[in-house]
Amino acid sequence: MPAYTLRDDDPESLRAFVATLGRRDPKTVAAYLSSLRGLIAWLATQPDGSLFRPDVLTVTALQGYVDHLTAAGQQPRTRARALTAISRFCKWAIDAGQLTRNPAHAIERPTVPSLSPTELSAEQRTILKTLVERADSRRLAAIFALGYWAGLRISEVATLRIDHCVLSQRAGAITIVGAKGGKTRTIDLHNEARKALVAYLALDASETEAREPDSPFVFTSQRAAALRRRDQPDNLSPRGIEHCWQQLKAQATHASWPRIQDVTFHDLRHDFAHRARGAGWTLEAIALYLGHQTKDGAPAIATTARYTLPTRTQIREQLKTLPG
Repeated sequence: MPAYTLRDDDPESLRAFVATLGRRDPKTVAAYLSSLRGLIAWLATQPDGSLFRPDVLTVTALQGYVDHLTAAGQQPRTRARALTAISRFCKWAIDAGQLTRNPAHAIERPTVPSLSPTELSAEQRTILKTLVERADSRRLAAIFALGYWAGLRISEVATLRIDHCVLSQRAGAITIVGAKGGKTRTIDLHNEARKALVAYLALDASETEAREPDSPFVFTSQRAAALRRRDQPDNLSPRGIEHCWQQLKAQATHASWPRIQDVTFHDLRHDFAHRARGAGWTLEAIALYLGHQTKDGAPAIATTARYTLPTRTQIREQLKTLPG
């Protein structure tokens, strides 16, 4: 299912804008919709604001909306996200001949404090790896390994194709096609990821968790055959992987559960970046491996830098060594 739906009361201009976002991550589109609907709802409370049109988006109107968000206690990150969505919409409206300039460019963006993505503790890593080992599931072990040892996004695991895997007893590489932003990259696998993937793919087709042999995907849905008959992709969906992840964590002991209950599958990707940085990788190498690239293929260092920011705990420990 898509991460967003259009509503009957969405203005035609909003629908037309969304139609141009076909290659965007559905979650990004959903975030844009949420921000723009908030703006439209606020404009409806203003004089002459009952019928939304792009040309009502003036600098004065947008500043009023940002001030409204501030007064409502919305955090800088939320306000910045709203301005990004509005600016994207205005750019579309200019291209469509419905605006002559982008009023969002005149609005000062709030300063958003950088937050360090999750780096797992040694204890959390041990708990999660122990849970995977005890689960005794080759499929689950392969899924976990691709997140933990290769830093793949959950969507990249879900859509990984069998013909994009080159595996032997000594080396392994995979190609991720059509990842976030439509990018493609080929990465060599850490030995732990290679071993887990080889072991999973070696399962006999008769075994319960073996992949569907007629599928082009590495990880297949339990309803693969039925989905193919309906001409639908038969891969294990991101939602299915998330379900597997939650089931895995649910096997934690009462004592371990509080330590890993909030760990998401995506946190494995963040933790990979932290571990790679700690192992001496350059930001450029991490960026290329994780698929942080600009449209022209250059490493998107700013994104990777956010992934590897020191945590508050790390800074607190460093304070203890500060000389007087």
